[in-house]
Amino acid sequence: MHRFIPALVLLAACAETTAPVATPASTDAASVDLAFCQGEALADSIGQPVSTIQAQLPERSRVLGPDDIATQDYRIDRLNVFVSGSGIIQRLTCG
Repeated sequence: MHRFIPALVLLAACAETTAPVATPASTDAASVDLAFCQGEALADSIGQPVSTIQAQLPERSRVLGPDDIATQDYRIDRLNVFVSGSGIIQRLTCG
């Protein structure tokens, strides 16, 4: 019986499998209104350089680049400004 195990393993490796169907995650379900972190006035600034709104950012805000390290604590009153490597605003979130 033990001599058939390697053959069964090879046959199982050749078996045809179906890939799981990926379902897109809904980003609307977890979104928080920017009013909580005083970012509603800046919602139209996505796609612009962060330097154009730097002076308008609320006191509790942080600008995060693609390779920046950030703490994982959740603060509803903090505005997170995510920018690209060239400083273009990609998205705004509270937390």
